[in-house]
Amino acid sequence: MTKFAWSVLALALLGAPAAARAGGLLELSVGSGARIDPSPTERIPTNVMLTAGYGFADMLKLELGAVANLGDVEDSKFDVDLRPMLVVSPPLFPVYLRGIMTVNSLVEEPVKIGYGGALGVRLGVMGLGAFVEAGVLARIVEVPDAAGVTHDKTFTIVEGRIGGYWD
Repeated sequence: MTKFAWSVLALALLGAPAAARAGGLLELSVGSGARIDPSPTERIPTNVMLTAGYGFADMLKLELGAVANLGDVEDSKFDVDLRPMLVVSPPLFPVYLRGIMTVNSLVEEPVKIGYGGALGVRLGVMGLGAFVEAGVLARIVEVPDAAGVTHDKTFTIVEGRIGGYWD
């Protein structure tokens, strides 16, 4: 009988809707990673992202991140990107999925659009918390050929990110 009671309680908690909340959010994070395609694999610059957004019912978040790419690797310069994002996080689980669109090279130009996604884990109490995520981004870059003519080429980037949030 005790197992049955615990089972009913667990089902009730899982089936009960989470308290619907909506409101603003802020995130600050640091990320880096590697360009894995085309070969050879190279480290990408460290970046710092400040994100503002709005959450709906603790399950869906619309965010816009401003990314400062630091020039800390060879042949890289400081640059700024924008990342509009859609985050889906199921209630009662600390795991989330993030869909990412990137607007690259706002300083260094030409501006190019990219896309990607990330999987992360967030833990928090009373609106403050920390998160860790890993993502894959497709980034379009102009690359000169042997004749000096530039062509668009898609680079695949893997990125790790750690940060904190308030929502």
